[in-house]
Amino acid sequence: MRISKKQEFNTRYIVKPKYEQSRWIMAIFFCILLFVFIFFPIFGLNWRYEIGGALSVLIDGFGSICLGIGGLLLLIGMVEIFTRSGRWAKKVVLGVVLLWIGCWCTGAVVNFFGILIGEATSGGSGWH
Repeated sequence: MRISKKQEFNTRYIVKPKYEQSRWIMAIFFCILLFVFIFFPIFGLNWRYEIGGALSVLIDGFGSICLGIGGLLLLIGMVEIFTRSGRWAKKVVLGVVLLWIGCWCTGAVVNFFGILIGEATSGGSGWH
C-alpha cells in the first residue's frame, strides 16, 4: 500500500492547524505594536544614544578594516598596472569602493590622485 506525499509529510512532521499559526503571528504583531507605541516613546531617546554609542565602536572598527583592505587592494592594483597583469582594474575599483566605505564609517578623507574620497558634500538635496 502506497501513501501520498501529504500523508508522508504529516507522519514525519507535526503540522499545526492554520488558526493556531495565525494566533501566534497576531500575538507577536500585537507585542511589537505595544512596544513601539507605549514603551519606546518613553525610553526610546535614551536607548538611541546608548545603542549609538555602543555601535560607534563597531562601525569605526569596520571602517578601519575597510580602509586597510581597500588601501592594500589599491596598492596591489597599482603595482599590477605596471606588471601588466590582467586583473588590475577589478582590484583598483574594489579598493576604491572599500576606501569609500571605510571613509564613510570613520569620517576620514583619503586623497586618491587629487580625488577626495569621503569628503563631505556641501548641502544636501535641494541645495542651489
